[in-house]
Amino acid sequence: MTLRFQRLVACLALCLVGAAVGPYQAAAMDIDLTRYLFQLHANAEESRLHEASFFGVPGSARLIVDSTGGEVEARVQLNGVEILGADGSASSAIGEGPLEVSVSLVEDNTIAVRLGGSSGGSFSIRVKQLADVELNVRSLVHFNTNVSDFPAARAFYGKLGFKTLTGFPDTNTLGMARAIGIETPTSYDGSKGEEAGGYLLHGELIGVGGFEGGLIDLIEFTIPRNEEAPYARLNHLGMARAAMLTTNIAADYQYMKDEGVEFLSAPTARSDGTMFAVFTDPDGTHYELIEVEGEDEETETTHIVGLGQINVNVSDFERSRAWYQMLGYEVTSYLAASDSIEVARGMGFDEAYEIEGAIVTHPEDGSMLELVQWVTPYDPERAYPVPVNHLGIHRIALSTADIEADVAALKAQGVEFISEITPCCSGPDSSGSIVAFYDPDGTVVELVEQPFMDELFTVLKWVRSTFF
Repeated sequence: MTLRFQRLVACLALCLVGAAVGPYQAAAMDIDLTRYLFQLHANAEESRLHEASFFGVPGSARLIVDSTGGEVEARVQLNGVEILGADGSASSAIGEGPLEVSVSLVEDNTIAVRLGGSSGGSFSIRVKQLADVELNVRSLVHFNTNVSDFPAARAFYGKLGFKTLTGFPDTNTLGMARAIGIETPTSYDGSKGEEAGGYLLHGELIGVGGFEGGLIDLIEFTIPRNEEAPYARLNHLGMARAAMLTTNIAADYQYMKDEGVEFLSAPTARSDGTMFAVFTDPDGTHYELIEVEGEDEETETTHIVGLGQINVNVSDFERSRAWYQMLGYEVTSYLAASDSIEVARGMGFDEAYEIEGAIVTHPEDGSMLELVQWVTPYDPERAYPVPVNHLGIHRIALSTADIEADVAALKAQGVEFISEITPCCSGPDSSGSIVAFYDPDGTVVELVEQPFMDELFTVLKWVRSTFF
């Protein structure tokens, strides 16, 4: 069967299955979003007066004040009205346990928090508001890994069993450059195609199990170039690692070690029995090899069968859990708050760690994210800034069935966008669209609407529901 005929058959299948399954329907849900958050150790040497502005949807909300380890004297003004204090609606002495006060928000809110004496411990104040959000996000397309030497990186991932599934243009429009945070014009002269002043890169979508096994968007940026090293430790805010799933971690560890791959430690068992080992690619980007059940078949490379969860480190788990819930990701399991010193060392730490986190899963495609708030050790440095050319895992891309509706819905909730919706990915007449925005800690997320991806998702969903 020729490749051309195979494509024709695939197109006919897409049409037939698309007609049988029908269009994707978005689901609305109430989400408890954190509009404002302030946290302070009561005995820390920091300013006792904190003033800020924050977004809200006009209407009712809740102001939640909490103190641990002792009583804290606090006065809070919201939009010029004293909420806590001598003339406020609640006592200014905050003891153990949260105090919740009903408040009203406008679009642009101001808050002033003044702390008095305390007996130690910590203090937090949070403004939360229920939001009715309806998005059309249906799947994870890929996560991006930027590299400094594409041929060397491609050879490295090839040794792990990754194959090229598709390429994409090395250059593009100025609009596409701005969509990924690149200030234009750049030094690109246009000699390789598209518009001068844009970007120049080379990349491929690679995977081990076809589109179903997950994709890495592997890219080397030439213009603009950024050679800063990826996150050195696994507790940095942002996407610090991604998982690869293997059916034989012992064999893969030995094979990869023989190929010169650097590991933080030998395979280690977590308290739940899961075996894992963290390694780095040639640029120092971290990946976590996780053993899963499956047939242990003979292989010339590794036993890696697909990609697993993408780690997203956050500064506040409660806030980020609700934020990613807007995108369709629901908690399916919570992570252990700590583990053995052997597990800590397997993750590159000399002392025990403490976290709060969960695996969140999208019900449409089963893709997973691992949201983690590091209590200790904590690194406050923000995620990679734009443009999205920093070495390491810089962004994830999500497929949507209606990008314009989703952008409007996210903007209505105060989400900050990098650019307007841009034609993607082969010039101004492209049939698809792309847009990028920030999560609460500055991690970059993309929305992509592509007719091909929409049809492919429909086929894969139908196959899974019919045959598996």
